[in-house]
Amino acid sequence: MSQKKLMVLLVVIVALAAIPLVSMAQAPQGQGQQPPADGQRRGGARGEGRGRGGDGQAAPRGDGQGRGGDARGAAQAPPAPQMIKQVKPGVYMVINGGGNSTVRVTDQGVILVDTKNLGDQFYNELVAQIKTVTPQPVKYAFVTHVHQDHAGNIERFQKAGTQVIVYEGLNKNLHVGGPNGKGYEAAQGKPADAKLTYTKNKKVKLGKAEAIAYHFDNGHTSGDTVVYFPDVKVVSLGDEFTAAGPNCDYPNGGSILGWSKSLAQVLKLDFDTAIPGHGNDPLKKADVMTFQKRMDAIGKKAVELVKAGTPKEQIRQQIQMQLGPEMGNWQMTNIVNDMRLDLFYQEISNAAKGRRTE
Repeated sequence: MSQKKLMVLLVVIVALAAIPLVSMAQAPQGQGQQPPADGQRRGGARGEGRGRGGDGQAAPRGDGQGRGGDARGAAQAPPAPQMIKQVKPGVYMVINGGGNSTVRVTDQGVILVDTKNLGDQFYNELVAQIKTVTPQPVKYAFVTHVHQDHAGNIERFQKAGTQVIVYEGLNKNLHVGGPNGKGYEAAQGKPADAKLTYTKNKKVKLGKAEAIAYHFDNGHTSGDTVVYFPDVKVVSLGDEFTAAGPNCDYPNGGSILGWSKSLAQVLKLDFDTAIPGHGNDPLKKADVMTFQKRMDAIGKKAVELVKAGTPKEQIRQQIQMQLGPEMGNWQMTNIVNDMRLDLFYQEISNAAKGRRTE
């Protein structure tokens, strides 16, 4: 072989050997690694209709529905855009951007339930969605509870001239209790106090529409409101009713025993459609009934187990095991997590002794 041909062959061999090194240097970071095990990326694909962004446990993902997530370096998906959909003539729900908002349209203005995640982006997007169905301003806004994915824009609506109405316990939740004793806390910030509060129920009329706000009992929090629209047989329940299992916020006054009682009162109202706090579609009265029966079963079984001497560390597992199919796909660790177990056990222990925890 001539010297010239030998040199050409050597150059080709060196070039081919370098290709894998170049490819590895240009590969995106993390490429080729094993994907994380299930449970390590729960902030994304496993949305369950239950927002944990609202109660300070995790940042919102636009719709408040993910598990809150521990992405472990995985890229966060952008927030899903808000969308408005008709429930009945004159009644709409706006999904994404936080908890669901109910929009009751009249020729004299809008009655709104819940104000989305805190921030100009979410406020402006909500207002824009409302304007796609009516030019009328928002005259009244009810807020179902303190979590920022529902109460976030109280201040912005008040500054715009809306009368924002809450149960008095919501304002109290902002400043008293909470995991650190300083009231409600969230990474996104704390909602503003509402200027208008009620103590038992509050009725407003706008055009031919009527809305009645009720606080029946402590449930998801101690500041819960449900809003009933009798003329269209629709009820907006905030996080007292979600498309998946409940999340009882004991540090902010939540109560599993009170929750069941509250929903039992809701079921006495004449409605056929329920707008959940999370989930992309309205549901039926029968769905609320099923939800209430499960809450009631949890409370009764918990008290029974405490009376039988079940240790606190075993209470959730035993409830899940003994209720079986009645619990459906609910998990007691979701309903009452480790941070809230002490308060849950205290409540049911008091109930077992005939005392009510306030």
